[in-house]
Amino acid sequence: MGDFQKIHRYFSPLLSILTDKGVNELLGDTNSINNLSELLSPFDVLHNVPLRTSQLETHHAPSFHLRFNELAELDSSTEELHKVVEKSAGDATVSTNSDNIYENFLSGILKHHALVPYCTFQHPVAFILATTTKHADPVSELARLAQEVSFPDAYAKRAYMNATPNYVLRYYVLVHDANDGDMDHARNLLEKAKRAHGIHCALLIINSKQSKEEKEVDETVTKTYGHSRAHSLDASDLTVIRAFVREMVVQSLIPWMEKCARDWNQLFVTNRKGFTNKLFSSFGVSRKWAAQQAPSRAINSSAPVASFVSSEKIYPSTTHEATFRRLADFAFMIRDYKLSAQVYNQLRRDTAEEPEAYLYMASANKMLGLSHLLSPHSPTSTLDTTVQYLDEASLTWFTTKNATDRAQMIRATLLYIESFRARGSSGLVIPSSFIKAASTGNGLSSAIMLEQAANAYKNHMKPYKRKACLYFAQAATVYESHGKHALARRCYENCDTDRFPFLNQALGRLANEEDAPILITKSLRYGGDQRLLDDWRDCLRKDENPKVTFPLEVFDKGMTYIRDPHAHVYTNKRSERIFDTLEKELKTSSEKIDDRIDIDIDEVFHVVLVARNPFNAGILINNFQLEFEGEVNIECLNKDLELGALETNEVVFKCSVSSASTVKLNKVDFMIDNICKVTESLQRNGARLNNTKEHRMGRFYAPDFSLEVRVNEPTPRLLTNLECFPQRMGLGEGYLAHINIQNIGKVDVDDVRVVVNEQSFVALGVDENISNAQETSTEQSRIENTLRSSAPYDIGKDLKPGDTHSIPVLLRGDNVGKKALHLIVVYKQKPKKSHENHHKVNRLLHVVDIRPVVEVKLAAQPSKMQIGSYDLSLEIENVVPDSQIEITQVSFVSPAWKCIGEMKDMNLAFEDIAKQEFKVEFTEDFNVEDSLQTQTYMIDKMAEYLQGDNITENYPPPVNVISSHLTHSKKYIPTSQTGLFHMMMSARRYLRQMTFGYEFKSIPWNVQSHLFPLFEANEGDVVVCWKMGDRVGHALVSGLVLGAREGLTRRIGEKVKQSKNIKSVMYASKVRDRERALSELTKSRYSVYDMPIIVNTYTPSPINHDFEQNPELRISVDISLFNNSIYRNVESKLQLRDE
Repeated sequence: MGDFQKIHRYFSPLLSILTDKGVNELLGDTNSINNLSELLSPFDVLHNVPLRTSQLETHHAPSFHLRFNELAELDSSTEELHKVVEKSAGDATVSTNSDNIYENFLSGILKHHALVPYCTFQHPVAFILATTTKHADPVSELARLAQEVSFPDAYAKRAYMNATPNYVLRYYVLVHDANDGDMDHARNLLEKAKRAHGIHCALLIINSKQSKEEKEVDETVTKTYGHSRAHSLDASDLTVIRAFVREMVVQSLIPWMEKCARDWNQLFVTNRKGFTNKLFSSFGVSRKWAAQQAPSRAINSSAPVASFVSSEKIYPSTTHEATFRRLADFAFMIRDYKLSAQVYNQLRRDTAEEPEAYLYMASANKMLGLSHLLSPHSPTSTLDTTVQYLDEASLTWFTTKNATDRAQMIRATLLYIESFRARGSSGLVIPSSFIKAASTGNGLSSAIMLEQAANAYKNHMKPYKRKACLYFAQAATVYESHGKHALARRCYENCDTDRFPFLNQALGRLANEEDAPILITKSLRYGGDQRLLDDWRDCLRKDENPKVTFPLEVFDKGMTYIRDPHAHVYTNKRSERIFDTLEKELKTSSEKIDDRIDIDIDEVFHVVLVARNPFNAGILINNFQLEFEGEVNIECLNKDLELGALETNEVVFKCSVSSASTVKLNKVDFMIDNICKVTESLQRNGARLNNTKEHRMGRFYAPDFSLEVRVNEPTPRLLTNLECFPQRMGLGEGYLAHINIQNIGKVDVDDVRVVVNEQSFVALGVDENISNAQETSTEQSRIENTLRSSAPYDIGKDLKPGDTHSIPVLLRGDNVGKKALHLIVVYKQKPKKSHENHHKVNRLLHVVDIRPVVEVKLAAQPSKMQIGSYDLSLEIENVVPDSQIEITQVSFVSPAWKCIGEMKDMNLAFEDIAKQEFKVEFTEDFNVEDSLQTQTYMIDKMAEYLQGDNITENYPPPVNVISSHLTHSKKYIPTSQTGLFHMMMSARRYLRQMTFGYEFKSIPWNVQSHLFPLFEANEGDVVVCWKMGDRVGHALVSGLVLGAREGLTRRIGEKVKQSKNIKSVMYASKVRDRERALSELTKSRYSVYDMPIIVNTYTPSPINHDFEQNPELRISVDISLFNNSIYRNVESKLQLRDE
């Protein structure tokens, strides 16, 4: 058990003293002591006092406290408790020591005692009646004093107090002066007093000091009473007084209190209807023992059960409730906490039934909890739950809205807290109780309790730092509002200002002029408002040379970057992948070896810093200075930068380096509001390493090179831009643009090549001059009959420094929607040494929105008029609102077929539909050998592929393509003289790749270009040329199949069977790929066989014949055969059967 001294002292028995004038005169004349209570008060603590509980168990109290006062003081007016609380807080805060403040505050509150009806601790337990042995008739004088205390003034005014001998012990004292009187006479008087007044009598002998020793000072007496008093007392007198007090307490006071407790307990047990047996057993009192006692010696059991006086809001002293409260308080004072808890518990229930007796109920709740806390039998684990009784009492006091009642809550809370501390509670009940009590007001008492709560959180076995800071700050705010700046600053200093830097603002406000700038600057760590910034500016302006460290970063080092003057421009990862693919096709790469920026000597680069205002108010930053590792020419493009609240903006520096070296960006210096110079480091870590176990267990980072610049000797530099590239165009529209290339470096450049990703959309290096041909309707072109993409465009010359070159480009809208055009220009320095022959790459990205112009529908069927030809029908619709479109030409492109017919005049408004019909027939210019070579190539290569051979060295042979045209005039646009033909072939190539990719999923796309041709002899494309104002274009219908189809699957199979070079493979996946390819081949277009012979029969005109007269009729039938195959001759045999 801990130290309960404060609790025991506050709830100690009160002994009121009444003496005659002789006693006061004796003490005053000989010792300068005013009264008997002053003489006895230094001996108000007794040690090792035996006590007996209601269960007849004896234990020794380590200390037993008493309170002495004069009976006259009992009726004196006392200061109201709420005033005492604030007065004690004011007196305590004179000190700046936290512990002393609280101890003084607590002591001041616990010294206050007032007579109240619902608590009897301030009701005297005993009256000490004293006279001197010099009195003429001391025994009679004691009788007179006893008669005077039978109904004192204090009791007469208060119906809830009882001064009868059954409630208050009378103790009679004869004071004897050892230097002036006969000891035998004194002893005789004591015997007479005992015979007259009973055994509670004693003789107190003082002034044993001899006259010759008057000038000598007894140190023990001086320590007890002070230097100016107790002149006639010596150490033996102190021993006598101490023995007197102990004898009075041990032989009279405590036995009498224990006897009263037993008597009242018997009445209490008897009064509990229906619970007699239970309570008898719980108190350890047998019925036989109780029956032998005289209950009439306490209070008659026939007294009224309850008579609450509503007008005065009291229970009179004659009621059971008042008696039982006295019983509970007596049990508490003699440390019988089990009995006191039982009675307090019953009292709180009984008084709860009387609404106006709420103060009785609150007091009983408070004492019930304290009984549990002070009881050595209460388990430590359940101590924190006793705070519920304090909460119930506090709720009652708080709801009365009476200042004194609320002060009761504070005092009760302090008593509980001291009890918890004495019991060694380690929970959070102590700080939470302080906080609840502090909520009753906003005075200095609240500040003291908030500070104590913060200290409790801070010193907890598991510190609650955030809560501690919160309540330190609240306490400091209250202290500051009451002018206690030193205490407020001490509370702020106890906070974790590194974690909560805004508290530094308050510290700075309370600090001296030297410390204020540093503290307020620290408070800026989490930003601030206009008021905080104004305070900060004022502090720094007062300090001529402020030595402060700005706690926030204005520049975001993560967003700092060096703008690469040669960086590629693209917007997303998809574009990046496309560019990488194009570079691989050219067997070059633009990837850098690291993140350093490469520039040439004296080439300008820009450093971009991103400044963010961290405050909710505007600031000005200026005087920017960058610092590099290395010599750099720097010019800031932003002189002054005003940032609004939380605004972000860029600061740009123009830099250059005059010699080959590597420079690194280190830091930036700047001024804030022209009063605070700030330096911020711009260095940062690279990616976190995760390669080894050591890396994963710790924090290791790769070096960051993104803020380093590598300055090289002059290298090749080309500036490329797109001229007249449209943002929007029509589907099939042709558009002439240019790619301009300029050598902006200082060295010669050669091997300049350009490649694009959308070859069906762009034709590089076209002829800009377009001419018209006349008097002919067909033309032939020899083309590479392969699916592979076109080779990169080579400008074919060197570029010296300053030279320019323009590449004409024809654009054609090939598909509706957004089209992303990716171009790369690759080049290198004209070689002087072998190690200098490295390529560089420029990337260009352009997006075009393609909209539909005309919608073309094609229908084809064999001609009924001419065997072997086809009738084609076009349906053309204008789909551009508010437009007029003219159809200028229809062309048919095929190796073996040409178009014949007349072109109509077609001018189409929006949503107008026009039809054009024409024939397609086999042309005599068809080169059969080309088609057979193409077939033979496909059969051989497919057979080799299925056998596992490598076929990526050859491509299908070239083929002649015939273009025929229909126009409504004698002029047409020749495909061979413009980029139109190239665009058509690119579009066809794209469609063929898509088709074969769907039909032959198991064959890689790079292998398909070696297997399949671009054009087959029985295919043809229709081109519809249109004009809309000054815009021209064409619509393409590709993949029309004419003539009999001759499947190749059978011949490929025969070729595979004839071969003996089928290679075995190690992996089963390769075998499965071959099997899938063979399966796909049997389902593809090359497995379709059409009948090559077209048979037509012709009979004469209708004949009328009568079969009844002549049952036999003979007629002539003409049978014609037509070879519909364009590849080979067909042998036929006619067999007629008579059925």
